[in-house]
Amino acid sequence: MAIRIPVILRKGQVEVKVKALLNTGFETDEPVVVVPYDIALNLGLKPSSKTTYLGPGSIIGEAYLAGEVEVIVESDNIRRSVKAYAVIEPKESEVVLSDKAIAELGIVIDLKNSKWWLT
Repeated sequence: MAIRIPVILRKGQVEVKVKALLNTGFETDEPVVVVPYDIALNLGLKPSSKTTYLGPGSIIGEAYLAGEVEVIVESDNIRRSVKAYAVIEPKESEVVLSDKAIAELGIVIDLKNSKWWLT
């Protein structure tokens, strides 16, 4: 079961409202947000160094580091934000939040009922 929530991505004065997939299996030590190439362009992100990673099924993927963005979430008059490392994945079609980004935003997930809220 997948849960997608509305978020605002901000880089400087530019904001983009998108749906983000909450992926608790995307484990990182720091908050990370995967950004598709078109959204990265809208935010003015520039891909820098290329990195490779080992994904599910031992698939090797490539992504590009693109600095930091602010991820903003609002629910029931509560607003939370976190600075996250932006990673551009050319083959990704949606924004994805890592487990650390989800935790630092204070997002609680009820997968059985497809619900989420902020603590």
